[in-house]
Amino acid sequence: MDADSFNYEQAFERNTGWLTESEQQKLRASCVAIAGLGGAGGYQAQALVRLGVGQFKIADADTFELTNFNRQLGATVETLGRSKVEVVREMILAINPGAQVESYPQGINGQNIDTFLQSADLVIDAIDFFEQDSKLLLFRKSYEKHLVALTCCPLGFGASLIVFSPDGMKYEDYFGFREGMDEKEIRLTSTFGLSPSPLCLKYMDPKAFSLASKRAASVCPALMLVGAITATEAVKILLGKYRVHYCPTVYQIDLLTQQVSRKYFQWGMKSPWLRLKRWLLQQLTKV
Repeated sequence: MDADSFNYEQAFERNTGWLTESEQQKLRASCVAIAGLGGAGGYQAQALVRLGVGQFKIADADTFELTNFNRQLGATVETLGRSKVEVVREMILAINPGAQVESYPQGINGQNIDTFLQSADLVIDAIDFFEQDSKLLLFRKSYEKHLVALTCCPLGFGASLIVFSPDGMKYEDYFGFREGMDEKEIRLTSTFGLSPSPLCLKYMDPKAFSLASKRAASVCPALMLVGAITATEAVKILLGKYRVHYCPTVYQIDLLTQQVSRKYFQWGMKSPWLRLKRWLLQQLTKV
C-alpha cells in the first residue's frame, strides 16, 4: 500500500473517543523530532506514529548489533548491521505510508542541529546516556528556539520523565552542571537528576550500572513504558489536552515495585540536601 491509497482516517479511527477528530488531524499535522533511536527512541517513534503523528525528524548515527536484542524495537536478525535511522524510518512508513520522515543518519551535531529542529513542534531526547555533549546541545538549542523538549529514560523496570519548557528551568540548570566538571561527575550528576527518587534501588545489582565501562543495563518492559509515557506526554503538549508538569517536576514510575513518584524540586539538583543524598547513593552503589 502506498501513500495515495492509504486511508489515514480509517487507520486511526480507533483513537476516536479518547481523541476528537480535530485532535487527530492536529496530530497528523504535527512534527516530532526524535534524537536517538535505540532502546527509547524506537518505542517512542512507534507509539507516536500509531497515535497518528504525521511528521517526524529522526537522528542516530548507530547501527543495530546483537547486544541490542533484549530491548531495542528495531533489533532483529534481519536488521543486524543496518542503520537505526533507516530501520525506524521503514517502520514508521510501514504503519503510515503517508507520514513525512526526515532522516539524519549522522546523528545530531553542531552543523545540522538547526535544520533538525526546524519546523519541529516537540523535541524528544532519546540520545544514549553516555553522550552527554549531544544531549546538552539538543536541549540548549531547543531552549533557544523556544521548543518544548523532554527526556524519558528507563530505570530498572520503570522510567522517569522530565519535560523542559522554553520558559522554565534550563536542562543544565536543573542538573546543576558547572564549569570544570569532569566526564564522570557529569554522568553521576545526570544519573541522580534523572532518578532523584531511586525507586529501583532496592532490587538493583551494582553491576547494572557502570560509569567506568559505560554500561547501563536495561530491560524491554521499561523501554515499552518509556514509549507509552512519551506518547501520552506528546498528546498533552501537542494538543493542550491536559496539564503538563514541567521541570523541575520529575515523574517516576516503577512497575516491579508498583511505586509512583512525582516531585517538584524548586532548585533542581542543587540543594544541599540533594547533594548529600547524591553522595550517599554514590557510596551505597559504589558508582
